[in-house]
Amino acid sequence: MVEGGLKRHEVVTFVGDVQAKVGFRFVASQPPEVCKGCKLFLACMSKLRPGKVYEVVEVKDKEHFCPLYEGTVRVVKVAEAPVEALVKSNLAVEGATVEPVIEDCGKKCALKPYCNPEWADPGKKARLKINRVCEDVSDKAICGKKLKKVIGMTVDGT
Repeated sequence: MVEGGLKRHEVVTFVGDVQAKVGFRFVASQPPEVCKGCKLFLACMSKLRPGKVYEVVEVKDKEHFCPLYEGTVRVVKVAEAPVEALVKSNLAVEGATVEPVIEDCGKKCALKPYCNPEWADPGKKARLKINRVCEDVSDKAICGKKLKKVIGMTVDGT
């Protein structure tokens, strides 16, 4: 799937009934132990890459019982979703692959959700291919850094 110039990797998987809505986003995690023995594991979590953000793009009629949810899950098609992040102003170039700013400065700041995004693994360096530079947010950064908000796709290895 190509959207806004971004090639989005699509997979068929399962999500809970409540999450089975076009546009719902989630961050894939490491599969829990209960999933690894499930007969549907290969069609479900094995195709999702931990740390990637996915968005439901199509909901199918088929449903299955899930021991993790202790209820039904629906078959859906998901695509990797772009994320918002902060990058140093001098690195904010469309098409560039950069390390976004991911840190906890400990200060109360309006930019905190971007500095500590749920898709980033604190133990690994994140990489992001910038699709669009949105705005300069330096005036909102309590830390004093020169930052721009961008939209891009996480790059494997994040």
